[in-house]
Amino acid sequence: MREAVRGGTVMGMRAALALVLVCACGPKVSPSEPSFDEDLGKAEKAEPTEQAPAEAVRPEAPAGKGLRTGTIERAKLVAVLDSGPGKFLRQLEVAPRMDGERFVGWQLVQLLDREGPLVDVDVVPGDVLLAINGKPLSRPDQLQSVWDSLRTANEVRAQLWRGDGKLELAFAIEPKVEAPAKPSPAKPSPTKPSPVQLTK
Repeated sequence: MREAVRGGTVMGMRAALALVLVCACGPKVSPSEPSFDEDLGKAEKAEPTEQAPAEAVRPEAPAGKGLRTGTIERAKLVAVLDSGPGKFLRQLEVAPRMDGERFVGWQLVQLLDREGPLVDVDVVPGDVLLAINGKPLSRPDQLQSVWDSLRTANEVRAQLWRGDGKLELAFAIEPKVEAPAKPSPAKPSPTKPSPVQLTK
């Protein structure tokens, strides 16, 4: 029974990881800004920009039917990572979530694979993926960075919004990877003062 529960948890973790990675691989969003050359030669003084209003504190979103925590087997995670983000992203449909012209995150439109690993994770259409392990996913290079970092990560944490609430998926990756030991700083060898020779 314990193995069945752990297997479900592992499957749920894989699903959470898959969701996060799929959301990160969505289309690139580029707000319309003037091209680099358009503003050359303009000697106008830049106006101070308005700062975005502080985001209201969101309450914790109520739990859904899926898992928010669990364990992912490293070997299964590595197999998903080896197959690449494209294969993973085929499991779901996402769309960019904007606040005016500001990119917020990737909104889950639907799960396309009803039997894949994400089925067991607490994600539903409308959820917005903000970050994975604290790293935003608004550009393809950010997705690749997160994807690569998961090979040596010991956990996957996905920050999401659901309606007016927030939630976090947190899955441990087992077995853990030990951080490489930092080399101790080399001690400088004592130096003998060199004799100074004066010449006339």
